[in-house]
Amino acid sequence: MDMHIIAIPERQYSSVWKMPDNRLGPAEWVNAGLKALAKSGLSALKADTLAKKLGVSRGSFYWHFADVSAFRAAILQRWREIMLENIIEEIERVPDDRLEALIDRAFAANSDLESAVRAWATADPQARDAVEAVDVERIRYLRKLLIETGVDPSVAEARARIMNWCYLGYALSANELDDESLKLVIRDLTQLARLKVQEFPLAARASTAAARPSHRQAPP
Repeated sequence: MDMHIIAIPERQYSSVWKMPDNRLGPAEWVNAGLKALAKSGLSALKADTLAKKLGVSRGSFYWHFADVSAFRAAILQRWREIMLENIIEEIERVPDDRLEALIDRAFAANSDLESAVRAWATADPQARDAVEAVDVERIRYLRKLLIETGVDPSVAEARARIMNWCYLGYALSANELDDESLKLVIRDLTQLARLKVQEFPLAARASTAAARPSHRQAPP
């Protein structure tokens, strides 16, 4: 019987760590890391801690990631995909009111992971850069949807920032709303975001005051 030898290229750490029998992939490690981060915070993102939860050795971790920093970078990239890119793809497929669909999607989602990543960002430049980049893209997409609904481009970016702050305020709050209250918040926020500048009460009063003739007499 002929024997064929298949050459397997060496890779970093192959001389130190052998590929584990269960062959966990990087995706399983990252998903486990996301769950641990959402539940317990940054301190849970350790090779030993996660290896015990997954029932494998540390060798599996270092087969896929050069070090903990590389693993954290993969965690942040996956967070971006889940909390930004995948949501935009989902909303782009909505045939009707995409702005309301986005607000409803954001406010109804579990915010544990969002809170954990932002807490992480307060102490780590790598996470802070990732969070800032996501905020920029969220505001850009909100601005696009607002303009599509008829909001003046000159105020669309400010509205987008306000909407993003509203979401973050709710996501980072310890208080939760019941379904009916949340529906009212989503409805009102959507309506406020769409208001024309002339429809704001303060703007309307200022416009009226500016148009009213002055009855002041010139000083002698």
